[in-house]
Amino acid sequence: MRLPSACLTACLTLLALIAACDRKAADTSPATPEIAEVDQAPVSDELPGLPAAATGIAFWRHPTLAFNSTMIVATSAGVVSYSMEDGNEVSRIDGFDADGIEVGYFGFGPQAAGFVAFLDAAENTFRFYGVDNNSRAFLPLDGGPAIRGAVRSFCMGRAMNAPTPSLFVVQNSKVQVFNLSASEEGVTAENGPALETPDNLVSCAVDIDGSLLVAADNGNIYRLSGENAFAAPIARASVSRPETLAVLAAADAEDPSVMTGEILLVDLSNGAIHVFDRVDGKAHGVVKLSATDSLPGVEGGEAFGVTGGNLGGLYRNGAVAFGVANGEDGPVIRIAPASSLKNALSVPVGDPVSPRGETPETGEDSLIIPINLNQE
Repeated sequence: MRLPSACLTACLTLLALIAACDRKAADTSPATPEIAEVDQAPVSDELPGLPAAATGIAFWRHPTLAFNSTMIVATSAGVVSYSMEDGNEVSRIDGFDADGIEVGYFGFGPQAAGFVAFLDAAENTFRFYGVDNNSRAFLPLDGGPAIRGAVRSFCMGRAMNAPTPSLFVVQNSKVQVFNLSASEEGVTAENGPALETPDNLVSCAVDIDGSLLVAADNGNIYRLSGENAFAAPIARASVSRPETLAVLAAADAEDPSVMTGEILLVDLSNGAIHVFDRVDGKAHGVVKLSATDSLPGVEGGEAFGVTGGNLGGLYRNGAVAFGVANGEDGPVIRIAPASSLKNALSVPVGDPVSPRGETPETGEDSLIIPINLNQE
């Protein structure tokens, strides 16, 4: 980027999650030790000129040209997408106080239909917009679900072999599930069950196997699979503002069929990225984005985004990004390659994993889910 200046839709799976969400967290001991040392990964780019401070950051992967992918930023003044090649604005959605942003896909491979979901803070309602595979323009779709009560966080994702994603909304003592599907109007959100949880959850993420990860305000991370999910955390970090949980996926460089990757829990108060193995929760360390001769580092932020997909150039193995409110001329996004974060911790970089998934080998029509993303 050269810048200026598991889906969990199956009923049996969801029922298993409900059983897993025991509200009594019997064992709160850390699954991994706290780490005092902080490693450094240098900032590589800065995107200035945001309309307002970022409330969410996500990435859309172009179907064929990695460098034509976009970074999508939600703000209180709307949603704007920027080209990963040069940082120029590509498309925008005005008129909404957008609180957070997620990107999802229907279907697989180059023909997968990408879309964004953001929370309209004024109406406490989710909005869906498609992303045109050719023009990269936002396409208005039918509105999403209205939410009763305060939303603490939300996440969207699917298993690598699942054709549709689910939307998870973290609220007081519960996670509301919405199963998403393609329709003539774009997106249909079907109410799933409300998963009962402890009352201290603050963020969530969907792993590449479709399982749901959640983080509590004390830095505990839980995987909602199997029974007694809250009996013990899979990982724990010492954080002040654990408001962003994410998964940085990768494929093993020797065997691309083996999925690896890391769980990231970000402390927005100081910009620390706590990194754990996504399989066993082993702590790899803590990384902060550091300053260079030409760019400041990150000492705290308002939002965080990450992808393990190939975005071209420096970001062929993915990217991490912070929304910083106090840039030299206003709110900015500061970015680093995902490979820099992994190199700082001596973690294997691996190969990029496309969020579009792989097109199944079949003699039938390769568009798995017909979807009409028109602008009317």
